[in-house]
Amino acid sequence: MNPKVSIIVPVYKTKDTIKECVDSLLSQTIKQIEVILVDDGSPDESGRICNEFCRDKRVKVIHKENGGLSSARNAGLKLATGDYIGFVDSDDYVHPEMFEKLYNRIIRDRSDICICSHYTVDKSDNISEHFFKNIPEILDKDKILNYLILPLIGADKERNESEIEGFVVRNLYRRELIREYEFKSERQYFAEDIVSDLELYIKCKQISILNECLYYYRYNGESLSNCYRPRVYVLLNNLLKWEEEYLNKHNLFTKEKGRLYTTGVKFTLFSIQNAKKGKLGKKKEIEEAKDILNHDMLKKSVHNVKLSIYNLKMKVFILLCRFKCVRLLIRLL
Repeated sequence: MNPKVSIIVPVYKTKDTIKECVDSLLSQTIKQIEVILVDDGSPDESGRICNEFCRDKRVKVIHKENGGLSSARNAGLKLATGDYIGFVDSDDYVHPEMFEKLYNRIIRDRSDICICSHYTVDKSDNISEHFFKNIPEILDKDKILNYLILPLIGADKERNESEIEGFVVRNLYRRELIREYEFKSERQYFAEDIVSDLELYIKCKQISILNECLYYYRYNGESLSNCYRPRVYVLLNNLLKWEEEYLNKHNLFTKEKGRLYTTGVKFTLFSIQNAKKGKLGKKKEIEEAKDILNHDMLKKSVHNVKLSIYNLKMKVFILLCRFKCVRLLIRLL
């Protein structure tokens, strides 16, 4: 008899958190589960710690060469036998009832995916709640488009919308939906979970929203906010290009391109701020900023976005980008 739920956990250099993560899964109130630990060539003790969990018959372990988060998820998918499939990152942990609650809702509603809300846990172990705002409990195809897909592309500033984050880990998927899916590499796209969410949501007839925080996502602000990421703008540009193709494929581009451009402006701002964090020296900062503004989707975004939706400071930023006033941009930021 197949387990009700397969939980896939990619593992890489998380020796300090993997035990808490797996313990939270083995303590789930739903007992008919399998936990698939995918050691992605981890150079620390993580792989050995995974093996110790094999004493529990619900645990399977894969050891593979390092290929990144997406390749580890794909390896786990091939081994999964559950009727429903979820993912957890090995530096996170979950509420004891998470998978029972997701499973009961997805069964009750006969949905393709059930999504819960989440907590963020900072490096000082401060916990913050993150709920969905103003969203129905059950989404049909039209509501999936309007409440999930379009806000993932970007916020409609003219309607004062908020964008939503891409998260594979708070979702429970019907096996038939995800069985043949291949996760895209994080080495190709920034925020690759957005790509996965967009590709899978569009295939769904119905999605359930469980607006209860059940997933504990460890967020290290330094990793994104304070650290220089070399050539991150290439991955951001790739994501925008993929999203443009996605909108065109589903006949949404003409009506919804504004969302893409507002996201592109946000990515451009982030990329130039990132260049300054590298402490590269003025000459290198200017060269990198020029390269950023020459990337096609970032360039297209700053040239086509509506200025009227922004405050004065952002209008100045966008105009400086349009006219490639790089020295002034560096000084402004």
